[in-house]
Amino acid sequence: MIPLVIAGAGGFGREVLDIIEAANAVGSMFDFLGFVDDDDNLDLELLTRRGAPFLGPVAALARIDAGYVIGIGSPAARRLVDERIASRRRRPVSIIHPSSTVASEVVLGAGAVLAAGARLSTNLQIGRHFHANPNATVGHDCVIGDYVTLSPGAHVSGTVRLGNGVLIGTGAAVIQGCRVGDWAVIGAGAVVIRDVDPGATVVGVPARSVGHA
Repeated sequence: MIPLVIAGAGGFGREVLDIIEAANAVGSMFDFLGFVDDDDNLDLELLTRRGAPFLGPVAALARIDAGYVIGIGSPAARRLVDERIASRRRRPVSIIHPSSTVASEVVLGAGAVLAAGARLSTNLQIGRHFHANPNATVGHDCVIGDYVTLSPGAHVSGTVRLGNGVLIGTGAAVIQGCRVGDWAVIGAGAVVIRDVDPGATVVGVPARSVGHA
């Protein structure tokens, strides 16, 4: 079993724990040690009810011999935490819910989280700390950067290119062949039918820019 710590003890971190428990139910894979988090305002009672230890701030990983997965939804925050942990030479671990599917010829970067019902099609190149939330899908022959988040029910069609840090909102869709630049945000329910500039936020059907980061 792989000793494992979740970095991020909020709501999404607890969802990640659910995925770990589901994976362990079909084959003991992970020895979950607990959570680390720098937030001084955590509701530790929620962790106690789950029987999940709180191990302290992220810096505590320096003294814990374990892999890590990041339970934080924000791509930018995920990158910052990853950079801090990686500097301590800890290994990112990917976790995959048993009800999700990964097709052939998928290169899945370290630290990925695939939630229940996530679907990855064939011939994908995916970067570090990719998050696919429940029922999100990725079509064939896509290239996806680091720290990308697909929210619940988001759909990415074939041959799409997603840059680093892209956030695709709940129920949004990106049609085939589009390119979405680094750190762009696709609003909930939006339908992307043309390329999106780096740092842009787009909303609506069809999606239109409402500003840049």
